[in-house]
Amino acid sequence: MAIIGNLYKLEEFLNKKNLDIVFNYFKEAINKNSDTHKRILNLPFGSFEKVNITEDIFALEQVFYTKDRENCFIESHKKYIDFQLILSGNEQMEYIDIDKLEIENSYDEKKDLITYKLVDNTSKILLQENDLAIFFPDDAHIGLPKFKTSELVYKTVIKLPISKWRD
Repeated sequence: MAIIGNLYKLEEFLNKKNLDIVFNYFKEAINKNSDTHKRILNLPFGSFEKVNITEDIFALEQVFYTKDRENCFIESHKKYIDFQLILSGNEQMEYIDIDKLEIENSYDEKKDLITYKLVDNTSKILLQENDLAIFFPDDAHIGLPKFKTSELVYKTVIKLPISKWRD
């Protein structure tokens, strides 16, 4: 049940889910005058920085070049929902339900990660500036693929415990 759309429209759509902490962080991240935005845009290529938002919610601030699909992998998580926001650049995300996949690496509890064998029957989504993709535990997804050419992408991902969604 992935949810994809513009940050502001999704904030309005999900306003009854008590996600103010998530959307407040994201609005800081896209505000070109904020310290959060400046911090992310000053990260060097290859950065993957964990930033604690609360005791149990954190962000992974990232800077990377998109790459060929065959150099990516399909993943899902059990404990966290991924809220993936593009600040700059284009990333072709891909989505598929986990029931349509064969596990390649079983669940790693420390990383909260399952990886799957690469398949071609995924749904492809182009994420651009201020686009948000929300992936739940049943939503396997591929990150980092290039759209047409490799691009530098600035992105932040909030990891929200699944229990916070249900509250």
